[in-house]
Amino acid sequence: MTPLDKASARAHFRKLRQDLPETDRRAAAEQLADHVMAGLEAAGAERGSTVAGYLSTGAEPSTELLLPALTRAGYRVVVPVCEPEYQLSWVQWYDGVELVRSPRAWVYEPVGERLPSAIMADVPLILVPGLAVDADGNRIGQGGGYYDRFLAGVARLPEQPKEVGVFYPHEVVAPGSFEVTELDAPLDGAVTAEGWIWFGPGTV
Repeated sequence: MTPLDKASARAHFRKLRQDLPETDRRAAAEQLADHVMAGLEAAGAERGSTVAGYLSTGAEPSTELLLPALTRAGYRVVVPVCEPEYQLSWVQWYDGVELVRSPRAWVYEPVGERLPSAIMADVPLILVPGLAVDADGNRIGQGGGYYDRFLAGVARLPEQPKEVGVFYPHEVVAPGSFEVTELDAPLDGAVTAEGWIWFGPGTV
């Protein structure tokens, strides 16, 4: 199998997302929230700890139900804000927080104190967006480079949080399905509407 180059892979997976019926997306959001909540403690995220999530947009696997479920269960939730030079900072999310359109990306971001990525030293679990992941944990993102830079920085922390991608089931694909470069940080696992998946040795 010849791997798809990144541009072709992004176009392919974006089209598959756009073609998903809205009823399927809603069902996936419910199932995703249920699976994440059921597996948090096994993933090392005890109640009361901080989970790094994201605000879904467009046809992404929706976190609209997941984020409120996390806060109701006693977790602190932080989500990213796009900063200059393709860096991320983090702001606490809670139900009703004011949201504004990012000046740098096509996402909405919460208003509040911006926290540096160094806080990830105390975060047990990072939920990472992406377009697809292969069975070796290699992720392909939207192409902005924010998460590639962020995950590279997390890799230098003394304590490593688990990095888990959030995908639709069909986006977990065989190794070699798409181009991978040395700049791509592999994930520890993935979670979909069908449950949790862990890659490589030494994981859950």
